[in-house]
Amino acid sequence: MDVTLAVVNGQVITMKDHQQAEAFAVCKDRIVKVGSTEEVLKLTNPMTKIIDLKGKTALPGFIDTHLHIVGYGFAFEAVDLLGVKSMKELVERCKAYIAEKKVPEGTWVMGRGFDQNAFADVEDFPTSKDLNAISIKHPVLLIRTCGHIGIVNDKALEVTGVDKETFIRGGSFDQYTDGSPNGVIREASLEWFKQQMAYARSVEDLKRAITTGSKVLNQFGITTIHTEDSYDLGYSGNLENLHEAYKQLIIEGKLTQRIYQKISLPRMENLKAFLEGPLRTGMGNDYFRIGPVKLWADGTIGAHTAFMLEDYSDLPEGGIGIAVYENDEIREMIELTHRSGMQMCIHAIGDGALKQVVDAYDEVIQKYSDIPHRHRIVHCQIGNDDLYKKLAKNGLNINIQPMQTETDYPLIEYRLGKERIKRCHAWRSLIDYGVTITGSSDVPCTNSFDAADVFIGIDAVVNRTKWLPEEAVTAYEALEMYTVNAAYAAFEEEVKGSLEEGKLADFVIATGNPLEEGISIKDIKVEQTFVGGIKVYEA
Repeated sequence: MDVTLAVVNGQVITMKDHQQAEAFAVCKDRIVKVGSTEEVLKLTNPMTKIIDLKGKTALPGFIDTHLHIVGYGFAFEAVDLLGVKSMKELVERCKAYIAEKKVPEGTWVMGRGFDQNAFADVEDFPTSKDLNAISIKHPVLLIRTCGHIGIVNDKALEVTGVDKETFIRGGSFDQYTDGSPNGVIREASLEWFKQQMAYARSVEDLKRAITTGSKVLNQFGITTIHTEDSYDLGYSGNLENLHEAYKQLIIEGKLTQRIYQKISLPRMENLKAFLEGPLRTGMGNDYFRIGPVKLWADGTIGAHTAFMLEDYSDLPEGGIGIAVYENDEIREMIELTHRSGMQMCIHAIGDGALKQVVDAYDEVIQKYSDIPHRHRIVHCQIGNDDLYKKLAKNGLNINIQPMQTETDYPLIEYRLGKERIKRCHAWRSLIDYGVTITGSSDVPCTNSFDAADVFIGIDAVVNRTKWLPEEAVTAYEALEMYTVNAAYAAFEEEVKGSLEEGKLADFVIATGNPLEEGISIKDIKVEQTFVGGIKVYEA
């Protein structure tokens, strides 16, 4: 056996049945032995690279089950609007960007990360008139932190031809009192708008964005990502170009994460067209595989577009958000996907959306109970026990964003009131019902560029002291969300998710053991990240 790498003298958290070891050996890109330091060293030769952990912790490489890597990469090139506290500051940042980058007139200016709830000088969303203060000669598109709302200036409306008659099902163009568009674009209308921008992204652009985002994620020990790359900043998605970008990065040896590609097919005609082709869930290799069909059933709490069963508590005039689909339509799309051998993944945040999605899944899965599946729901933030039990009964798995359990509770309580918040982010209950939960960051649709820090995410659901502490999970359960559970969600439990013989040598060396009593989990840092036995990050 030609052992190329040996990792010894450590606390190796294998994530197999709570087992720990001292060491493991790697041959090429696979683990060939897990055991004691003595056992592993016996397999080495003069050419073996030996890493002495000196008591430090090794874990399986982390798997982030829901993010947008292309959008994350592009966000670093856009106007950074994270933390903006006023409309005045937003305008100043954008004008400074135009001046610093010397953006030619007529060229799109794009930014990401604002949250209007934090603005001191604007009560609601900024409008096109507000953005005209940035420029009347550049079309401007600014994306809210959640990614579901965009605001544009009058030049952008002019360039794309949006007027008072423009209507896209499943979204909206907000209007001034005279019926003309006011620059606020919501949900499906935003995705349509990006397609009208004629802002081409080349394969080289995509490669650059993927590489930029991946380097950041490697810092947090993330070795596999389940990414949906059509839902991004100024990019409406092209699967052919995305596939080419990933293929070139693999050939060039520059892809530092393994990819499970979610495919946005928002309407029945899109789904049928895709299914006429040969691609199905699971096709690919160890670096790139086709993942699930991705749908959005609603929007977000922060934008008042999450679909609720009852009115938002903070809207005097009432409102339950946006339902992107009719019940029959989403059921028919799930049925076609299920029967065609594709996995399904649906965004649902509000309890109205969750009920619609869970009921549709239930009907289809019971009708075709002989077809195996691992269908998914992304977010699942607001619900009730009846929905959670039905979700468990049908073997659905959910992709949550643990860090948001720490950050989102004040807004959720403000939007929904104290009573409805009692069954939000109910991770303990869902696990007890038997639901497989996976961990993710949803970058860049979050409130910080470092929101992919896995240890901060784990800490948020383990040390849950600010609200509903009874819904906390154990540290081991939280680690499972980013390892074995995440591998299972992609049908990859035989090749990743734990440090076992025969599995891919994707692993992390960390400064501390998150299972150790009394440790500050959020302060643990990743020192090194390996993909296939090759180091892709060192602090």
